[in-house]
Amino acid sequence: MSIRNISVIIPCYKAAATLRRAAASALADAPAGLELLLVDDGSPDDTGTLCDTLAAEDPRVRALHRPNGGAGAARNTGLDAARGDWVLFLDADDVLLPGLWAALAALSTEADMILFGLTRESGTTVTPADFLAEGAYPDLQALGGALAPLLFDTGLLAAPYPKLFRRSAIGALRFSPQLKINEDVLFNIQFLQNTPAIYCLHGVYYKQYDTQAGSLSRRLRGDLLEAECITRPALAELLRANGMDPAPYERTSRLRACLNQYGLLTGCRGDLPYAVRRALFAEILADPDARAALRERLQHDPHRLLALPYRAGVALHWPGLLAAYTIAKQPLLQGQRS
Repeated sequence: MSIRNISVIIPCYKAAATLRRAAASALADAPAGLELLLVDDGSPDDTGTLCDTLAAEDPRVRALHRPNGGAGAARNTGLDAARGDWVLFLDADDVLLPGLWAALAALSTEADMILFGLTRESGTTVTPADFLAEGAYPDLQALGGALAPLLFDTGLLAAPYPKLFRRSAIGALRFSPQLKINEDVLFNIQFLQNTPAIYCLHGVYYKQYDTQAGSLSRRLRGDLLEAECITRPALAELLRANGMDPAPYERTSRLRACLNQYGLLTGCRGDLPYAVRRALFAEILADPDARAALRERLQHDPHRLLALPYRAGVALHWPGLLAAYTIAKQPLLQGQRS
């Protein structure tokens, strides 16, 4: 049976400028069984009103309102209300690209997750076609060497998009309220613990606007390492259940979290206190893989003078120097990522 009965869930917070574009992309040429759930996450601007307006304009659209709780909580509200056989998550500042609904209408699969490609405004395009032939894969072992890049390099398996989930396989699973980041990673891991079969659909059908001010790559935060400590054991459990050695994946997971947290600390403006920065740098430097990777990266940094304090801090294991320098350098980041 072709895939037509779909619930698209859009968590909406301060999305008045982009929500109509996102909704239109989901509704264009959509199958008759599609429903679009707009979940207003207690947004203080006109987003909630726009959700109601869009619902009044099209019977396929439903507006849901909830107190602010974050994207994961908003997706949970959408899951509770969804009636489709399949669920697709779309962010309010992203869009679905033409051709997805036609590709799904031509597809029949027993797999419970359908994975496809995405393109980013920053200039990269990633697709399962880069690693796998189109078709169904009954478990994670069947993905072979593609599993690591799908998890870590591309994020295709880590993000809530670009993919569809069979709603019956989701069951009672919901996004964890414990996490404010990586809650999507944990959701996907737990989903695959229930049902590891994946269908890889060739084609790029999702556009991510990752250069917006609110994206992770542009906003300073200090909880990446803490979140990774929660998701890593779940990943290890999933891999063991699929007869795989989790050790190399755990190592890569921790390394990526360290490097991403380091990148936010050194490349984004923000008001994290010195003590918090120092503790984060100390945790990063305690990881030997992260230290080695940072030493290699800093050796080839084109801004050698600006990078010199970082090189010294990493080489000497001085988290205090790194923390002090990131604060002192704040004026230099004006106009860059924040």
